[in-house]
Amino acid sequence: MPVFDKDEFWLKIESMYMLARQNNYVIKLSEEEVQELKALFVDVYIPIENLGHYDDLKLIKKMMTKIVSICKIDKEPMSASGDVIQLVNSVNYDGRNMYLRYAKISPIKFRRLELGKSKKEIADRIGYTPITIDNCEEYYCDLNRQPETLIQKLASALQCEVSELF
Repeated sequence: MPVFDKDEFWLKIESMYMLARQNNYVIKLSEEEVQELKALFVDVYIPIENLGHYDDLKLIKKMMTKIVSICKIDKEPMSASGDVIQLVNSVNYDGRNMYLRYAKISPIKFRRLELGKSKKEIADRIGYTPITIDNCEEYYCDLNRQPETLIQKLASALQCEVSELF
């Protein structure tokens, strides 16, 4: 029986995040995009022989539930603590289009997650503490009030331009 590949599904949902961020954290998927997402969901979650148990609406509802519950654990390797990162807060479907309402995640945290790095790895690389990285990753953190050298080091460690952190 195929096992749900959470990482593959996460990457698909994550790939739409930047577009959603530009549109007030909401993205509207067309019929084709819904079908593509559904195909990925069916391929990795529901065995083809069990597909007959679901009509289209049940399948969409099950997929919507999975989208809002899919999360990534942002754990530090040497610690039991960590954050649960949930990208999508809610999903609505009107029969044709699907609307994903994304959570607000700071550009710094999102970039670090894309790279698969821990806070400690980034902190060690730039010579600051993980707590500093944690503070900078807060969505409400005003980076304009942070030292310019910190911002430049963060951009370098995250392999991006300084402007992408704001």
